Amino acid sequence: MHNTVESNNLFAFQRSKALQQYCGDVYFTHEDETGFLYVLSDGLGSGIEANRAARATIDAIKEDIHIDLTLMLEKANQAVSGLRGAAIAIIKADYLTKTIYYTGMGNIRFYMIGSEDKLVFPLSGSGFLSGRKQKYRLQTYKYKPGSKFILHSDGLVLSRVRNNLESQMCVTKLGHLIEQAILDIPSDDVTFLLGQFPD
Repeated sequence: MHNTVESNNLFAFQRSKALQQYCGDVYFTHEDETGFLYVLSDGLGSGIEANRAARATIDAIKEDIHIDLTLMLEKANQAVSGLRGAAIAIIKADYLTKTIYYTGMGNIRFYMIGSEDKLVFPLSGSGFLSGRKQKYRLQTYKYKPGSKFILHSDGLVLSRVRNNLESQMCVTKLGHLIEQAILDIPSDDVTFLLGQFPD
């Protein structure tokens, strides 16, 4: 399975492990004039069972996208009870205050350029969503207007992150450039969301 979505400020790419029918990574995007909410969930393993776990977390979050992010994470955690479990990251942007809110569990990576021109890469909680009681941490950062960011599953090995985010290329061209480094038949599910904050 291979999927690419392009818009003016978001490039989403996904390719499943060994081109299987079901990808274990599932993502959700919502944007309006006030900001955006992006979620990436990586079900443990690969194939249909990993997809089922990741999809359960996303479906739980989509029920109410306006609640606190840590409550979203708890709903997602409860949704995978009895399933394989999942790593997840949730980012929410507030355009008015130029703020990013981040929370997550497991090995999903998020990188952005902060308001002071520093590379920001918040760390998620260790472990994964499983239905068991978890502790969640909400992190808050100011973003640099007009800068790029990337959210990706562990299937993407990205070098020179800062150089990529500071590239003068538009999101679509840079997304295709990153895509070229991904194997045609990858050994893991690969998903990335490359975006750009408004000026």
